[in-house]
Amino acid sequence: MNKASPKLQDTYRRFSRRSLLSACGGIGLTGLLRTVQAASPNHPIMQPIENTDAAFIKRAFDMRDRASELGDQAYGAVIVRNGKIIGESWSRVLLDGDPTAHAEMSALRDAATRFGSEALRGAKLYSSSHPCSMCQAAADWVGVSTMIYGQGATNAGPPRSCG
Repeated sequence: MNKASPKLQDTYRRFSRRSLLSACGGIGLTGLLRTVQAASPNHPIMQPIENTDAAFIKRAFDMRDRASELGDQAYGAVIVRNGKIIGESWSRVLLDGDPTAHAEMSALRDAATRFGSEALRGAKLYSSSHPCSMCQAAADWVGVSTMIYGQGATNAGPPRSCG
């Protein structure tokens, strides 16, 4: 997989998807979008100053805003374990052409890539909206203990697998 330089990543962050398309002349936009991904073990996760539900849900909403800026569905999620964010992402459904790339799924993938699936046992999933059945099943499968969602940081309890 191609790695974008820090300078390219910074440039990309300053442009909306539409303005980036204009700047690139429409050439290779899909490749560029796939290069600058949320799930990159080489990209450090910035931790909030406070270790609170409010701070973590704010980060999920920051991820939601990123999804909107990039032209994807407005959803964001972070995975927290022992008071630290260990995975984060925005919805990548449209960007990656992957119907399973919900923000929660992408954040779970990011955390598993960075730390291994066992690191997710007992973690909390913070999401900008209530996770769908697919995302709940995945969170349950990897051992997430609690889901928290929405502006009010509603505690939805443990994830439930389908069936």
